[in-house]
Amino acid sequence: MVFPYGAHYNQDDVISIFDAIAPVWKKSANEVTGLDVAKLFATLERVYEEWKKLEAFNQLDRELQALLAMATATSWFTKEQAEKIDTWLAEVADCGEEEEWMENFSEEDVREVVLEKLKAREVTDVNFDSIGKAISVEYSGGNYGTGKHNGSVHLSNDGLKIYDQRQPGKAMLWQGELPENAEQLGQCLTDHQWEETWEEEEW
Repeated sequence: MVFPYGAHYNQDDVISIFDAIAPVWKKSANEVTGLDVAKLFATLERVYEEWKKLEAFNQLDRELQALLAMATATSWFTKEQAEKIDTWLAEVADCGEEEEWMENFSEEDVREVVLEKLKAREVTDVNFDSIGKAISVEYSGGNYGTGKHNGSVHLSNDGLKIYDQRQPGKAMLWQGELPENAEQLGQCLTDHQWEETWEEEEW
């Protein structure tokens, strides 16, 4: 087995390292012909460092994620090395996560969900904030169980909230898992896992 110890961060090299590890990852290090653990670790570290310098965090690199997951699943590395690979894997896996969940929502689907599930008379605005990583939907004549009102639905990594303009500062905070698409958002809006909270700023 030939390991590409001179590999750098690019798709072809990442795949070539993965392809070298994949057939033998369950074997012990001394059973793998051509394996130099120190060189392989240095190669993975170089690839990670080059990826990090690019700061291309808008999209998850699934090939690099798969490579690091495969590497950390082997028994070849020392405890310290394995912990470092786990750290790199976590960074790569988190990369682009915030942007990615927003891609599962479309303006049309979000609009329809709020109209249907909150029985809103009208959706007045839908905003996708790619910088703040948030989706907000303003509506009029909606009802989440406390009577008709004007308000907004706000979804971000910090949570899912419904704001009611009748009571500035009041928000209903979703207590369950955050929705990953418009269909799940609709399920949240008709569920009962909401808790009343108060905020200083009016939305």
